Amino acid sequence: MLLRFTVNNFASFRDETELTIIAEKHHEDLAVRRVPRSPQWALPAAGIFGPNASGKSNFIHALAFMRGAVLNSHQRWRPRAEILRRPFLLDPEKANQPSEFTIEFVAEGIRYDYGFTCDSKEFLSEWLFSYPEGRPRRIYEREAGSPIVFGPTLHGQKVQVEQMLRPNSLFLSAAAANNHKQLLPVFDWFSEKLRIAWEHNFESRIRETRHYLEKHESKAILALLKYADLGVSDVSFSDVKLPPERAAKVAELIQQLDSEAVTVSPDSISAGMKVELSHVIGGSDFKLPLEFESSGTQTWLGIVGPIISTLMHGCVLVIDELDARLHHHLSAQFIRLFQDPRTNPHGAQLLFNTHDAGLLGPDAVARLRRDQVWITEKTDGATTLYPLSDYKVRSIENIERRYLGGRYGGLPFFDEELLEVVISEVEAVNP
Repeated sequence: MLLRFTVNNFASFRDETELTIIAEKHHEDLAVRRVPRSPQWALPAAGIFGPNASGKSNFIHALAFMRGAVLNSHQRWRPRAEILRRPFLLDPEKANQPSEFTIEFVAEGIRYDYGFTCDSKEFLSEWLFSYPEGRPRRIYEREAGSPIVFGPTLHGQKVQVEQMLRPNSLFLSAAAANNHKQLLPVFDWFSEKLRIAWEHNFESRIRETRHYLEKHESKAILALLKYADLGVSDVSFSDVKLPPERAAKVAELIQQLDSEAVTVSPDSISAGMKVELSHVIGGSDFKLPLEFESSGTQTWLGIVGPIISTLMHGCVLVIDELDARLHHHLSAQFIRLFQDPRTNPHGAQLLFNTHDAGLLGPDAVARLRRDQVWITEKTDGATTLYPLSDYKVRSIENIERRYLGGRYGGLPFFDEELLEVVISEVEAVNP
């Protein structure tokens, strides 16, 4: 369960910016979940709206950076590698200041507050607090150049892990790599519960769809494919095999690179994956390769696996550009899966960004409440993120119309004088 995420000095976020998924009140018709040992409720979905280049995707990228640092900084980053953060570069002073990331979430029934600061060379600070009884309890705090301060409840090989730390690795990452059992639930939340879907991991998402369709024989996968009204009746996957001689050479190379690896069989070497979707036309079945399908069909096939997995296991699914290549009504049905308590019984959450103002309309299938709507604006290159709940919005108001009318900000500005330049140049051409 994600509760809030805060970022400072990353990409277009010059100043501290926070998004919270805590409900203003208990929405009885939504799949809200009670925050443990708290009167608060966590929302099942939240959307970020705003014009192009206003920073919507940068917020997702900040969350992805934090997740990547937790998962990879100790084992996968080179010892002296630069920390590839993205400070705000349009302010010379800010560009040299640290970046900060803080996240509050619930793992295995316990609320945690975790965060770190870093520059391009090292992690300057790191902290982890838990709230097992509703009050903060320190697990550890770290400041560069000083010994880590451990809370009285943290046991295990904490000192040994501290000795292994590099300036560019997180203690949480190092502890998980060394199987510190008390900290594994926190690490596992980042690894297994926080899911991010963007263009960079399309192939892995397709493989997840295949996994649930073949290994779990998931009827829900096919149901969602058919529900989207894409004309798809079935989907099949197969591995593309290399010629035997080439497969043997690849297997031999893998063995040479890792002598301790289990013997690799040439038959297990794959050159890729073939995906075909079936269409029933006039009573006959036709199969088309995935690359011949529309971009919308490809996008939906790459997300139905993560959707089912997220709903089944109560995860957090973060989507960059939800409306990209998906029809408005399909995007709305996507959100509806998370909003409806019947399809979301395990407390899964959806965080997305979009341009689709239709999702705010009074007739939207999955109407977002005002505490589920966040808006981005950019001034002098810096992004501001604020909730719609900052405005007094009556339940009878048409939020879509007022948003498009500029009532809440977050709209592009079009300078009509610039069009005169285009008009004069076009008119000057003698056809």
